Amino acid sequence: MATLSAVVIGSGALGASVAYHLARRGAEVALVEQHALGSQTSPRAAGLTNTKAVSQPIMVRLQDEATETLATFERDTGRSVGFVRSGSLKAAYTEAGERKLTKDVETARARGIEVRAIAPSEAERLAPWFVVGASRALAHVPSDGYLDPATLPIAYIQLAQQAGARIVPFTRVTDVLRANGKVAGVATTLGDMRADVVVDAAGAWTVLVAANAGITVPLVPVRHQLFITEPLTGVQPQHPVVRLIEASVYVRHERGGLMVGGYEDAPRVVDAAALPTGFQMADLELDIGVLRSLVEEVADHFPLLRDAPVAIHRGGLPTMTPDGMPILGAVHGADGFYVASGCCVGGLSLSPAAGRALADLILDGRSEPDLSPLSVERFRAFANDPAALTAAGVDHYARKYMK
Repeated sequence: MATLSAVVIGSGALGASVAYHLARRGAEVALVEQHALGSQTSPRAAGLTNTKAVSQPIMVRLQDEATETLATFERDTGRSVGFVRSGSLKAAYTEAGERKLTKDVETARARGIEVRAIAPSEAERLAPWFVVGASRALAHVPSDGYLDPATLPIAYIQLAQQAGARIVPFTRVTDVLRANGKVAGVATTLGDMRADVVVDAAGAWTVLVAANAGITVPLVPVRHQLFITEPLTGVQPQHPVVRLIEASVYVRHERGGLMVGGYEDAPRVVDAAALPTGFQMADLELDIGVLRSLVEEVADHFPLLRDAPVAIHRGGLPTMTPDGMPILGAVHGADGFYVASGCCVGGLSLSPAAGRALADLILDGRSEPDLSPLSVERFRAFANDPAALTAAGVDHYARKYMK
């Protein structure tokens, strides 16, 4: 049997993970990136694992697998991704928030994930910089944690190369080649690359790559930002990630200070087709005022943030889908074309499981779990309605933890 050949487009965490998992199983893989390797949205992420932050069983399953993979990543691969099993806290302050948290907890427990209700006093002992206030519910997931987002895609790229993958940075894909109704490879600025399989993991550029093959992928690139304070007294790496449901704000330790990010009501949406040639995430216009407004909303719960100087302010363009879940799978009618995108501000921490499952689907024709609920086919109704697509994507971004 001939060895399957594949081109993976995009070296963020999702693309790099797919490339590695294909290569380790013997596929001939080329990982193509138009910019420096692992340099776009992935290293600008928060690096949170979020087992209990979703209510969909397939996502809980994938996220649980991904978290466990990250926890043993250094032992298994010899490469550190800075994973800290800090645990996480989630707090609800309204009746609606309490219902959402209860649903998340029930789904996680059904998958065998430890989640427990805790008292405000215990939450404040675990995270001394967090003032709980008048909460209606608090949940603690001991297995959750965080990682250094810049290290994971690079680690997967190195592992893929070690497994035999060809790594091709600073090379733009200009077309998807097809023959007899099947994918035949890609055209690039370095010439054609022939392949049986093409995986579109191009992040904010996913839509443009797919359009070269006559495929519509319903994604909305949305700006997401965070900042990291200067070091603060009393903030430790083992303190849990804290999420406030209604405000949809997250806070965790980073570099001796606190990392703060969140999901505002009216995020900036970017038209991928309007991005100029050569655009990269370092060129993205940021607005710290958005984060200042979110901090003001939750300042009573995080008093250290009121006057904390900002050391780092960064942001990227994660891609949102109409239902807030990623797109992982084949495209009907384009044999050999697969999509790994729609990270919905969670692709980095999901990538170990997402890459493994998609590689299994490509090589075996099936995966565990079954990825069909994440197929692009579920969004056919949005193919010719860009306004509805944008509205749905923004809706799943805004106040994300309440969705």
